[in-house]
Amino acid sequence: MTTALYGGSFDPPHLGHLAVARQVLERFAVDRLVFLPASHSPLKDGTPNATDGQRLEMLRLAAAGEPRFTVSDLELARGGVSYTVDTLREWRRLHPGDDILFIAGMDSLLTLHAWREPLEIVRLCTFVTFNRPGIPLPSPDTLKLPPDIAEKLVAQIVEGPLFDISSSDVRARASRGEPLSDLLPGPVAAYISAEGLYQHP
Repeated sequence: MTTALYGGSFDPPHLGHLAVARQVLERFAVDRLVFLPASHSPLKDGTPNATDGQRLEMLRLAAAGEPRFTVSDLELARGGVSYTVDTLREWRRLHPGDDILFIAGMDSLLTLHAWREPLEIVRLCTFVTFNRPGIPLPSPDTLKLPPDIAEKLVAQIVEGPLFDISSSDVRARASRGEPLSDLLPGPVAAYISAEGLYQHP
């Protein structure tokens, strides 16, 4: 079984997230892609705006219709700060036969040296970075990791879809009462409206 793990806050999940996930299915021979909402990211300030249950439900709505998409509450159930190395170790314990791809954005790759046990992370998975189209690739020496590891990580960068969307943009629009249909899957936009999410100033 080849599994792609796609972590993040997903507060909320938007069309950009889904575009990356679909490209993973197209580019790599994966049997499943697992969305892993974080309990709390160690490199982000604050806590999610939506509750854990709301983020899980939005992901389930976003993932519906693609049989290879699934959602896991592994990090939410563990609670506390969500360290990727802990998640990878736990996934390997639960699914010892899996080959793991870990899906990340360029911001994650550029800060990987500051993550907990970055060399162990690279050992436990294939770390695939999605870059925005037209952005120059970083040189290995900018990653602040051993040269052989840095070169391998740069070689695993792929060009992502052209979706310039962020969850903070969605939340800002929602707080102003603006339409969200061009940023979100329809069921997620409907859920946000029904729950009154992100309506605070």
